Amino acid sequence: MTTTPHHVENGGERPASAPVRNPAPHDPTASRGCPVTAAQDSPAAHGSPADRIRLYEPTPPEGRTKLWKRLRERHGPLVPVELEPGVRAWLLLDYRETLTLLQQPHLFARDTRKWREAVEGRVDLDRTVPMMTWLPNALYADGAEHARLRAPIMDGLTRIDMNGMARTVRRIADELVDSFVTRGSADLIGDYAGQLPALVVNRLFGLPDSYGHMLNGLTALIFHEDAQRTDEAINGMRQYFAGLVSRKADAPGDDLVSQMMAHPSKLTPLEVAYEASLIVSASHMMTAHLIGNTMRTLLTDDRIRSAHTDARLSTHDLLDHVMWNDSPLQLLAGRIVLQDVRIGKARIRKGDAIYLGVEGAHHDPAVRVGRPDPDTGLASGSRAHLAFGAGPHSCPAREMGRLVASTGVTVLQERLGGLRLAVDPRELRPLASPFLHGVRELPVAFQPGRPSEPPAAQTQQMEQVPPVAEEEQPPEDLLGRLLNWWRGLGS
Repeated sequence: MTTTPHHVENGGERPASAPVRNPAPHDPTASRGCPVTAAQDSPAAHGSPADRIRLYEPTPPEGRTKLWKRLRERHGPLVPVELEPGVRAWLLLDYRETLTLLQQPHLFARDTRKWREAVEGRVDLDRTVPMMTWLPNALYADGAEHARLRAPIMDGLTRIDMNGMARTVRRIADELVDSFVTRGSADLIGDYAGQLPALVVNRLFGLPDSYGHMLNGLTALIFHEDAQRTDEAINGMRQYFAGLVSRKADAPGDDLVSQMMAHPSKLTPLEVAYEASLIVSASHMMTAHLIGNTMRTLLTDDRIRSAHTDARLSTHDLLDHVMWNDSPLQLLAGRIVLQDVRIGKARIRKGDAIYLGVEGAHHDPAVRVGRPDPDTGLASGSRAHLAFGAGPHSCPAREMGRLVASTGVTVLQERLGGLRLAVDPRELRPLASPFLHGVRELPVAFQPGRPSEPPAAQTQQMEQVPPVAEEEQPPEDLLGRLLNWWRGLGS
């Protein structure tokens, strides 16, 4: 990567409907909308309109893996793209260049307020595409401000006893399986993988499980095809985090949000709400589809299933294989170039945005680690993949994510005998999102079983986060009113 500055010639809030009104942050991944005006040809333009790849269009029939290969052959490591109509950026597909970029925040910033499309008024950061908005949390900060905002998350996660947390995750996973084990069929995404990470993080926040089920349901609605339902869900997410912080301010406990509020970094209540939102957005769907993609691999790839069954491939190595070859994360958050640079044959101007193509980088021909063995189909087991990012903005909860995913996969294999796909693999519907890779549903059949035995009181005491008692009647605070509204939707 050439980082020497060089001269470049000059060329040229949507209202949401929901029953409870209160300003609060939303899930960063839920941002959607369009630029204020379509970007015109300007110094910010790169590549002719015919050359720019429209990432917002449906996944091509050959799949995105073949698309990345075709784009690399045509453009090299850097591809001109549109994130939305008129919203231009670059897509980086080179593994080593991506790793270098992630490790150089002094040259490539996350603060999207420096994005030239926003500075010059062509994009409204409140209404633009996912991960290019600006929010007051650690994901969009750099330098000392990033360190201040990240420290409460890191310190809170460091306090977690992972052995006790493993028992907590196992119990939640067993309870989810109990809800469908007797019927002999399930959708492993909707009934299980989508709910497990939401319930775990909600438990870390010190809330009853009913709020975790609501959190998962709101996230699912954000991707709903009905725009009104999507708006309601986005507003509901805002209220969840605002209500969470308000409740913990009134009655702090031994939970992650209360710890962040008491941290020496002295976060404001609004910042705490955005930090909690970031934790959910970074862990929920990524972990859900890591579980889903891993189970789909086991159900469709005989070599991988045999290697795992024969103990030649541990569960953690299996997760690494999937993160290399079937990663749930397609694109990493964009970076803003702080000075003119050259990558490959492309000249990148100060203020341009570069999205990082995780799957494309993993299939970079120059990369050998993590690639499948031609005889066994197994990846090397290397953890040098980019699924958790790298550098200062790397995921602070990667061990927690691995714990939830590995436990989730293990419980399904232990509890569901004769597990098999209930449809032809070609009938599985891929996610439409350019950011996530997975399937919308994963229908399976298995031999009906029995619910698990309730854990002994001693086991509950050994859990890192014992369950919070359900409320007979939710309190009349923002969070309680939101839960009542959510329950009303299901009636």
